[in-house]
Amino acid sequence: MKLFNCIKGSLLILILFVFFGCNNKQEVPAKMTIEKWKDDIENLFNTLEIKHINLYHSVSKNKVQQKVNSLLKELPNLSDDEIFISLSKIIRSLDDSHTGIWAQSKFYDTYPLEFFVFSDEDIRVIRAPKQHPELLGAKLLSIDKTPLYEITNDVLLIIQCADNWYSERERLARYMNYSKVLKLLGITKKEESANFEFLLEDGTQKIVELKAIPKVDYLKSLDKGIKIISPFHFDKSLIGTNYLWYQPNDELKTAYIYFEEYPNALQMRRFSIAVSRDIIQKGIENIVIDVRNNGGGNFYVGLELVKLLSFINKIDWQNGVYVITSRKTYSAGMSNTAHFKELLNAKIVGEPTGSNPNDYQDSEMFQLKNSKLRVQFSKRYYRFQDTVSNGIIPDFYIKPNWETLKKGIDSNLQWIIEDIKHNQNK
Repeated sequence: MKLFNCIKGSLLILILFVFFGCNNKQEVPAKMTIEKWKDDIENLFNTLEIKHINLYHSVSKNKVQQKVNSLLKELPNLSDDEIFISLSKIIRSLDDSHTGIWAQSKFYDTYPLEFFVFSDEDIRVIRAPKQHPELLGAKLLSIDKTPLYEITNDVLLIIQCADNWYSERERLARYMNYSKVLKLLGITKKEESANFEFLLEDGTQKIVELKAIPKVDYLKSLDKGIKIISPFHFDKSLIGTNYLWYQPNDELKTAYIYFEEYPNALQMRRFSIAVSRDIIQKGIENIVIDVRNNGGGNFYVGLELVKLLSFINKIDWQNGVYVITSRKTYSAGMSNTAHFKELLNAKIVGEPTGSNPNDYQDSEMFQLKNSKLRVQFSKRYYRFQDTVSNGIIPDFYIKPNWETLKKGIDSNLQWIIEDIKHNQNK
């Protein structure tokens, strides 16, 4: 079951796929010169100013221009990768949840680790390299003797498309793996390998030298991770695909809907009709919609699900609808969470969403002519709440905890099941 893709790592592939486009054949950048970089940088900001709905909503144009001017002066002293990192910092300073810049995929060689940020002082390995299974659960202390707080502070300056603490830490966990990023930020001494220092589960410290690998080899370099205990599994689902599926539970009178990605509108309508019919036939009273790994898409498609579910009279609309969220619930995933809460009277359970309910989103992309860097920008501004907040705040906030996670316990579903049983016994 894909309740914790932070453990299984598949979101990495999804995000890189979105960032680099649907075409696997990538254009090779021309040999860059100072003039070509100047042309690309001018085109970058001119295009963003034209296409973005409100580019300087968080920082003044004057401040951004000062950073751009400083970069232009430094161009003769910088490598292509250093220029890209400098541009990443400038774009990050715009503080826009759907505006970002990315290099070609070969830039993102990675170390064979999967991290999760429980707090800024507690960053742990949740999937270990096959060669080092003892690292599962280990706390990161340093990389090439650079302490954790410096790593965190430096990497957060260059992550892209983050909106609040939760999405920032989700991005941080991934960017900390990128070998070129760590080298360019001065965190590591070499690009191809680094010494990672950990505090193991048994209380001992260990330094492990790891070698960077191409991103295409990342998943197969990791162990299987933690198996989550749950009554809901894709292989037991009744309707759907591995990214959108439905499983009823007769004993709990509960429909579980796993919603990770968006199909097209017709597919969603067909799925929603089939699910609604089965719910009615089985006399189901509770609905659980799991959007923990929903990183976005077309939220209007998600409204098809809302519309069909809302017609079912048997549902306990006062207490029986739940939505599970996490830091990975982003963009349209966040938008539909707001719809579920407002239109289905859902109780939100889990972490705050990674994107904010009142924010810039609905993105498009373009590519810079010479460097072939890919740029994403926001086209719209949406308000899904009357009040401003960092993410949609859950009605029942369940903070991720390593001690619980390593036992394979799904704390969010556990809470919901207990609440359903409590309501049934009233």
